[in-house]
Amino acid sequence: MLNPLTALGTAVEAARARAHNVPRERFVREHIPAGAVGAELGVHKGYFTEVLLRAARPARLHLVDPWYLGGEAWTWGRGNRSTVDGLRRVLDVSRDGLATGAVQIHVGGDLEFLEGMPDAALDWAYIDTTHDYDHTCRELQLLLAKVKPAGIIAGDDWRSDPGHRHHGVCKAVREFVAAAGYEITYASDDDNQWAIRRAR
Repeated sequence: MLNPLTALGTAVEAARARAHNVPRERFVREHIPAGAVGAELGVHKGYFTEVLLRAARPARLHLVDPWYLGGEAWTWGRGNRSTVDGLRRVLDVSRDGLATGAVQIHVGGDLEFLEGMPDAALDWAYIDTTHDYDHTCRELQLLLAKVKPAGIIAGDDWRSDPGHRHHGVCKAVREFVAAAGYEITYASDDDNQWAIRRAR
């Protein structure tokens, strides 16, 4: 049982996440195909997972994160930094989908997960992992084969300012789009979301 201060902190964190997810839910409804097979790469505590389950109603959702494999606590972020508590929360919000098999949890790195997945197995993928340029480049190259030709690759932390510490995502996506024959269908510094698909 959480002590009162931890419980208060968790409640504040949840309220912040709900406010943060209002524009992201709109983004999901407009850019992520409903009733399809997708993967959330980088799940953390599952606040965005709730949005995906509610707004995209996936036929199957793969949730991929190292959680406790990276240590007992995250060194970044706010609120409860326990990786085990983060996974516990994800299990709780995914309970119904886990029971039916519609949600599958993969504890491990996303690159390894993607390497082991059959080609064209996903209708969409959402990236919210390291926000690092090199890692994002590797994710996108793997997703080129793992997402169906008509599918969507999307993600978080679009920062067009080259001085921003997460600008590597924007840089990697722009380079990938130019090289792989994709097009940007959405990119915003306001809600930090982005989505791309093969050029038509």
